[in-house]
Formats: sequence, structure tokens, C-alpha cells
Amino acid sequence: MNWLRAFIVLLLLVPAGAAIAQPARVKVIALFTNKALLQVGDQQKVVSAGETFEGVLLQSATGRGAVVVINGETMNIDLNQSIAGNFKKPERSNLRIFPDARGMYFVKGTINNSSTDFLVDTGATNVTMSGSKARALGIEYKKGKRGVAQTAAAVVPVWQVTLNSVGIGGIKLNNVSATVIEGDKPTNVLLGNSFLRHTDIQQTSSVLIIRERY
Repeated sequence: MNWLRAFIVLLLLVPAGAAIAQPARVKVIALFTNKALLQVGDQQKVVSAGETFEGVLLQSATGRGAVVVINGETMNIDLNQSIAGNFKKPERSNLRIFPDARGMYFVKGTINNSSTDFLVDTGATNVTMSGSKARALGIEYKKGKRGVAQTAAAVVPVWQVTLNSVGIGGIKLNNVSATVIEGDKPTNVLLGNSFLRHTDIQQTSSVLIIRERY
């Protein structure tokens, strides 16, 4: 009865009152176009396509169901269907940015996988760039929604576009709203809140820390 002795030893090794960990369950509570209300364990959130919540990546969502990725495995989940999975939250990427001599925070990153420099601007609604910069990055911004904006010098045309991706350090987001201002200003691409609001930002002394959010 070696198996019985082994089982008894295993029970003795488990502290009294300790519960055996159960696989976390992922459930689709509601579906929208490119969004889904997901429940992971006892946590719920409306998640957009391309966003990760509690270690679960929502790849896509329609009225028929959602496609999620867990530990690299792609799964289809219908409305109100749940699946169990043994998975862990990925470690969050974080980036430490030191100010320049003027107290400005510059960081290297990518837009649509093309390298660029950003100026972190928590006062900007969107990622914002000049028309000349957008052209250099291959962005066909004039296919976006046209409007106008008042600058210090004049009223200028602007376009609202959606960038395929924006990344800094190990943090990368898809489908990021951006504003393109006709001309050569601003000189630097402004990393605004259409990106920053999906991260956790902390300032310790003069260092700006940007962390990936689950």
C-alpha cells in the first residue's frame, strides 16, 4: 500500500485549514463590438480588444463570442460560457524616465512599429504629433476625421486617427487614438492620455515611473 502511505504523507504536509488552489475561471458576461465584459476569478472588467486583464488577453469580440489568449493558447468563449485555466498574471513591464535639464520627460518608443521619440505630456488628451512627423512615420492621417484647432499663431487643420500600436519600453498598446496637427509643430510626439490612461504612473522624487496595467 505504498500509494496510501504516500497519500497520508502528502496530507500531513498540507497545513491544517489550507485549501488546495483551484483553477481560475474565465467567463464572458456580456459582448460588444471589439469589447467584452470578462470575469476572471472574482474580478470583472469591460476589456477592449488587444487589452490584457488579470493575465487574459482579449484578442477579439463580436456578438457571437470572444477570442481570448491564455498562456499563449487561443480559446473561443461564447456568451455566459466559462472555462477553467491554470495561469498566472504576467509580470508588469515598467519604465523609469529621468527628466532632462528643463524637467521634461523624453522617452524612446514606437508608433506602428516605427521608432520615434516621445515627450510625456499628461496634459494632452491624445498622442499628438505634427503632420510632418506623421508623414515620416507613414501615417495616412488625412484619411482620418478632420477638424480645426486654435494654436498660438493661427487656426490650423487637425485630424483624428487611430494608430495600430504605440509602445515604450516593454509596454505596448493597440488601437491608440491620436491627433495630427498640420505643419511642423509640435516638434516632438506628445505621449498623451490616450496611451497614459491605460498605464499606472508614479513620480518618485524626480523620476517618472510608468507601469503596464493588467
